[in-house]
Amino acid sequence: MRLVSSFAVLAVLVTVHAASSADDKAYEIKVKKTAKGDRTENNSVEEGTTAFAIEIMGQAKKNNEKRGVKKVYTEEILERPDGAKMSTKLRRVYQTAEITEKGKKKTEAYEGKTVLIEKKGEKYVFSADGEKLEAGEADDLEKEFNKKDDIPLENEDFLPGKPVKLNESWTVDIDKVVKSFENSGVFTLRPEQTKVTGKLTKVYEKNGRQYGLITLDIVLAVKEMKSDGNEIPIKAGSTLKAVITIDGCIDGSSHSGVDDTELTIDLTGEIPNGTIAIKGKAKIHKTTKDLADK
Repeated sequence: MRLVSSFAVLAVLVTVHAASSADDKAYEIKVKKTAKGDRTENNSVEEGTTAFAIEIMGQAKKNNEKRGVKKVYTEEILERPDGAKMSTKLRRVYQTAEITEKGKKKTEAYEGKTVLIEKKGEKYVFSADGEKLEAGEADDLEKEFNKKDDIPLENEDFLPGKPVKLNESWTVDIDKVVKSFENSGVFTLRPEQTKVTGKLTKVYEKNGRQYGLITLDIVLAVKEMKSDGNEIPIKAGSTLKAVITIDGCIDGSSHSGVDDTELTIDLTGEIPNGTIAIKGKAKIHKTTKDLADK
């Protein structure tokens, strides 16, 4: 699972296997691993606003940004080496690829085309219908695949590591979360105020498969923000928060599911001769259908 700095995408598909038959039985939460040959239909919508305020020597500058993203595509995994955190080659057919900024809607250059995404060396490269996507034509793909601005954690890192009962909460290993952010080079966190918890709230059957509902509550207390090689001290009390609800197939047989995320950013930092404040909110809705489902 990855959470980009703009919180554009944060999705977990988990699986649950019943561990006992008692009334208060526990469930082992698992993840279906992405593998070569996987094919999915994906539909995602993101809407968010961000307000920036900078004050230097008594002079204030403010900027408000509103952004929306809508993407509909079919994805096929072509190469996924054992142990790799990301697929090294995949194909997407985009029915819709729209970005709205400052009230203007822009259709991405690859809408209606087949996009090949392939890792070459240390970077991913992109082509649409056999033609290389040039700089500025695939900014969102660059952010998704090449930028180190996401939560560098895997799906398993958010799971309890043991069977849990319905409505039982678990806490994610904070040391692992803090260390991962330090390695990513985007934020450093205050471990004593950072908290990530999960809860399994529902289990049911659908079309012969086991489904379930999971909620993740994420509070990241930011200590330092890194940008363009600079380290910006962030005041205590500044946070990045997310509430993620995952309703999906939970028996290990499918990637199908629906994810809803609500995100909040509230950061205040210190810069030479002034301060910087970043506040924002976003909502993300994503559906995934595993085309192997019958």
